[in-house]
Amino acid sequence: MASPKDSKNPVALLPPREFPSSGFEVIDPSQMVEEEQLPFYNHQDYYPMRIGEVIKDCYQVVAKLGYGTSSTLYWVIKVHVNTLKYNQELKVFQHLAGVTMEHSGRANIRQLKDSFQLKSCNGIHDVFVMTPLGMSLRTLQEMQKDSIFQQILVTRALDQVLIGVNFLHEADVIHTDLHSDNLLIAITNDSILAKVEDDEIRKPSARKQVNGNIIYVSRYMLGGAGPLIISDLGQARIGNKHAGNAMPIPYRAPEVILNMEWGDAVDIWSIGLLAWDLLERESLFRIYDSKSEEQNDAYHLATMTALLGPPPPEFLNRSEETSKYWDKDGRWNGPVPLPTEKTLQCLAKSLEGDDKDNFLSFVQCLLCWLPEERLTAGQAYYHPWLRGKNLSAGGD
Repeated sequence: MASPKDSKNPVALLPPREFPSSGFEVIDPSQMVEEEQLPFYNHQDYYPMRIGEVIKDCYQVVAKLGYGTSSTLYWVIKVHVNTLKYNQELKVFQHLAGVTMEHSGRANIRQLKDSFQLKSCNGIHDVFVMTPLGMSLRTLQEMQKDSIFQQILVTRALDQVLIGVNFLHEADVIHTDLHSDNLLIAITNDSILAKVEDDEIRKPSARKQVNGNIIYVSRYMLGGAGPLIISDLGQARIGNKHAGNAMPIPYRAPEVILNMEWGDAVDIWSIGLLAWDLLERESLFRIYDSKSEEQNDAYHLATMTALLGPPPPEFLNRSEETSKYWDKDGRWNGPVPLPTEKTLQCLAKSLEGDDKDNFLSFVQCLLCWLPEERLTAGQAYYHPWLRGKNLSAGGD
């Protein structure tokens, strides 16, 4: 973890704490643990971090809080793999640091406190130091009854997401990876962090040792009662026009699937799906055939057609690939059947009456074939469903 004192602050640093060298569960070397279960895991790519290690003379590692394909998170220290030759997330953080406009949404974006590099025997690792955050919105959702939130919690969460995304878009950044795993709840009480540190001393984390490297089991941290923070900018893009693959498969916007040019409206599509996933039990788009990308694309687009209606000619003319799925008039002729039983109206089951109508209106304003017809983040913030107005009563 980072020392309580800022590395750039001349105030004396706290002395490092001693951590137990015994008393922990030793995991069998043959058992796959955490990052070892990732499909492309290579132990030589990861920095051999040790709990208790002091880094850069001012940070001490006190607990492991997670891992990923490109990094392992040790509390607020994110240590990237050494195969990351171009660190897009660092580039985005540096870009945002140069944005001088005042915007309330900046507070809903994760901030980079410090960055440096560590050298291991296998290469160079980029290291981020960031403010500690609590659990993800997805983790909190899994703790709810039926894994869905009450409407008031969803609208409050979306308010913060839209303000944060509005800042990113104003700053010329497209996130491309918005979902509940990347929305973290800020911590308002530092005692939570002190408890994690003390727990590591009182009951050390289970671990295994392979080829001289130690792999720790992450320490789960509850807590967080502050604002939502949009995190993980590793897939973000700078600029307003892009091409090529992007977004998690179930959240991909139609223009991405069909290899069209795309812009910040892909984030709006993601927010529409996020709203649905926070409130409804059944996701709109699932991975139907993980072994065949072409078949999965067909099922994905067929479901979009069933839910949204046929795409307009203007959309069809933007990519030659549309001819695989629709005729020139927008009629479906793809390689999989159209799921005619699916409609947004019948799938929305959590709300009733005006609440349901307003919610569906909100989703339909974000899930549009044409990106330019989707509401912007700023416009979506003022939608009647979020502002507590009744559409049928003339709200706008």
